[in-house]
Amino acid sequence: MKKQEKALGYAASTIKSEELNAAKSGSVMAGLTGKVAGLNITNGGGTGSSQKVIVRGISSFSANQPLYVVDGVPVMNDFQGEDSFSNSVDFGNQANDINPEDVESVTVLKGASATALYGSRAANGVIMITTKRAGAEKLSVTYDGSFMGSSVLRVPQTQDRFGQGWGSFGPMENGSWGPVLDGREHMWGPFSDGSEGLLTPLSKPFSYVKDNLRNFYETGFETNNNVSIRMGNDKLGLVASYGNVKSDGVLPGDADSYARNTISLRGNMKYKRFSAELNLNYVRKDITQAAAGQGDDGATMFTEILQHAVDVNISGMKDYTNPYFNTDNFYTAYAENPYWVLDHNRNTYQDDRAYGKIELAFEIMSGLKAVGRLGGDFTNATQKRWNEKISFASGSWSELGGKKEQPGTYTERRDKVEQIDATAFLNADYKIGDDISVNGLLGWNLNQQTNSYLKSYLYGLEQPGWFNLANGVDKPMTTTSSEKRRLVGLFAQAEVGYKNFWFVNASIRNDWSSTLPQGNNSFFYGGVNTSLIFTDLFEDWKSDILNFLKVRAAWGQTGNDAPIYRTNSYFTPTQISLGFGDLYLPINNTLGLTEYNRLPSKDLRPEITTEWEFGLTTHLFDNRLDIDAAYYNKNTKDQIISASLAPESRYTSMTRNVGKIANQGIELAVNGTPIRTKDFEWGLGFTFSKNWSEVKELWDDVKEYKLTSSYQVDFVAEVGQPLGVFKVPALAKTEDGKVIVNNNGMPTIDASKKDVVGTSAPNFLMGFNTHFTWKGITLSAVLDWRDGGVFNSYTAQLLTFAGNSTYTVFNNREPFVVPNSVKVVNGQYVENDIPIVHWGGASSAVNSYYNNASNYDQYKNWVLPKDYLKLREITLSYTLPKDWLKQTPFTLVQLSLIGRNLFMWTPKKNNYVDPEGTNYGNDILSEIGEFGAAPTNRTFGGGVKVAF
Repeated sequence: MKKQEKALGYAASTIKSEELNAAKSGSVMAGLTGKVAGLNITNGGGTGSSQKVIVRGISSFSANQPLYVVDGVPVMNDFQGEDSFSNSVDFGNQANDINPEDVESVTVLKGASATALYGSRAANGVIMITTKRAGAEKLSVTYDGSFMGSSVLRVPQTQDRFGQGWGSFGPMENGSWGPVLDGREHMWGPFSDGSEGLLTPLSKPFSYVKDNLRNFYETGFETNNNVSIRMGNDKLGLVASYGNVKSDGVLPGDADSYARNTISLRGNMKYKRFSAELNLNYVRKDITQAAAGQGDDGATMFTEILQHAVDVNISGMKDYTNPYFNTDNFYTAYAENPYWVLDHNRNTYQDDRAYGKIELAFEIMSGLKAVGRLGGDFTNATQKRWNEKISFASGSWSELGGKKEQPGTYTERRDKVEQIDATAFLNADYKIGDDISVNGLLGWNLNQQTNSYLKSYLYGLEQPGWFNLANGVDKPMTTTSSEKRRLVGLFAQAEVGYKNFWFVNASIRNDWSSTLPQGNNSFFYGGVNTSLIFTDLFEDWKSDILNFLKVRAAWGQTGNDAPIYRTNSYFTPTQISLGFGDLYLPINNTLGLTEYNRLPSKDLRPEITTEWEFGLTTHLFDNRLDIDAAYYNKNTKDQIISASLAPESRYTSMTRNVGKIANQGIELAVNGTPIRTKDFEWGLGFTFSKNWSEVKELWDDVKEYKLTSSYQVDFVAEVGQPLGVFKVPALAKTEDGKVIVNNNGMPTIDASKKDVVGTSAPNFLMGFNTHFTWKGITLSAVLDWRDGGVFNSYTAQLLTFAGNSTYTVFNNREPFVVPNSVKVVNGQYVENDIPIVHWGGASSAVNSYYNNASNYDQYKNWVLPKDYLKLREITLSYTLPKDWLKQTPFTLVQLSLIGRNLFMWTPKKNNYVDPEGTNYGNDILSEIGEFGAAPTNRTFGGGVKVAF
């Protein structure tokens, strides 16, 4: 049921195709960034990487992503990849499969009243995507293409004073805890090779290598080509399109490539009282990525390059077949040649996806229509990961240095994901007299999702270079899983309008969910909203200054069911931990199954979100200035989590309903045209949003719930705090606030508590866009500003551990005493005089002071500010005058220069990474930060669009 702007009693923001695709991002959500108030979009590293979309703040401990609806049908948006801190890879989320060039508009529904009609999956908002349709037009063909180059937006800043070594110069060390860089020649690397005898020692200047990390990366490229054909008349319309996105990223070689091909066919027809719509889409993706995270030795490249000393030229080791730079003789036992890692350790992903709908409608009588809609979304995916076997020649530098050999691994996983969504409803639209309009619908919906996978893992490869499950003495460990969930709903909606200035809308829905226990699997919710147009109620209010004024109010509830299989026990293959490793059953024809360690719950209830909203919309100065403002207040209760249990219960956790999360906020969107003449126009847009969140309660007497952690940094939900605060080890202090140190002069920790050092939530989000148009020339730009919030950075931690971060040159590494500290002498606190020295001596060395294993106080220094200001888009386009095209077959020719993410500012403390980078997926756990995540990119290039 399409709604006019007057009737909307809730917040809804719409972005049209031209604005969405101005920067040729290849992603629908990237095109929305900075343009919608209340929408927090976090973009990943390269082409095709996942995006996190949060509408009006995080309100759930587990699921916060909105529902994506394409032409009235929900589509899947699963994260694809691995999000563990040890070995992560990001193949994107399924919303990225939608070709932006097929999109006519995107509407963001934010409030519970607006989303109640879409069911429990819409509890976090709805992204409504409307695709392009053909009207009564003759055959037309459009080509829209772009070619972009890409480079790394930011690499960590490193110190430039101290070189290779660990206390003193060491030719086999990978850190920068050595002497002061003096520019003189130093021998380094391997001195001997058991297979070839003595090698001539290498030498290099003991000097800082400028742009060492940045020069490791290359210039990537991205092409985006789209062709569409449209034709139609008043009874039949047809659109066919093909899109191809291909990129080779910034890593050397082909270690990060992405290819996406999309084919779309959309048709609509009308015959007398019968109408039909068809939307069919096919997507094929082929992706190669380098793993991020900690990993095993040599398994991940991003952490490898961060540990090289600042005087070791990384790009000079590109030829890993060179006897000095191969695995046998690589200069350090603590890292691997990153070029070898890129060529021998890979993650690949391929999928085939088909989604779409068939919709039939019949006009039973004037004003009453019956509609049936069947949607489907089907994906078959294959993911492969391999880490090459590493063994060393006898007597080689690596063997003599005690470097660990790697047995090699291979993993293969096949996923099958299906969704069926069926809807049938009656739609009524009537007038009662001249003053009252009534419309409504009554319907039924079924949504069924099926997920299955088969995963095989082989540990120990026999033949190097052959990545196959048959390449091992041991059998691969194989796991399978099959899941099915079903949601059935009945819904109704009614809207009454009076004299086209007052509208009241109400919606109700009841869902039955298969993931909730019997007795609690039926839940009812709904919403009501109203809008009053004062400029129609009081027509004398209208003037050249005030053109339109509407106020609105809304109340709504949405329910949300549980994750699958939380109400019953299930079994997994038995795994026995031994001192030398793990033993997996079956073994010797004996099968072992173990009940999963999560206690099933028979009392689960649905999560319920209740929200109030008030808003105002006005158009001023002959519609040259538009203002939309909103205030909302929402509470989510009965969160569904896995809460810890006492060990004596035989289980480690139990799924249960807990807590209450409160969010309230304000949103403001302003669009204006300060100057408009015959040939020139200047337009401005501004968005602002601020959200306050608070954990009101958890369960029983529990005041804190750990969401996740990284080493000693906890990311928690704590009563009385915003959802998602960071806690680090607290220093032991005297009553007057002095730090207590140990016998080595190192700060000590108060084991009884942890300190809060910030929240992941921003203080506010702000977007600014502008455009200038003069005689076919258009210059436009989008700025995105985030203020406040923090994140944890393993990149900063690792650089500090290796002595490479600028933070480690405090006091030029001269001896220093921990400020404002005391030591214990004969049971009394006295002023501390124990220095932290560069190396050796009775007290601690500087590198130990900066090492988290020796000094837990360091963890707070790796929780960094999340503030940023980004130039998201800048485009310069020229559309040829139509008079120039009269004697050609073309109806449109447009040329453009494009830049995306060309500039980023962050606070001085974060001179390490882009705050948006993460490798923890795309929901609440990603709020903790990054763990050796891939860097984000800037892109620049040009495009051409022609139509005939």
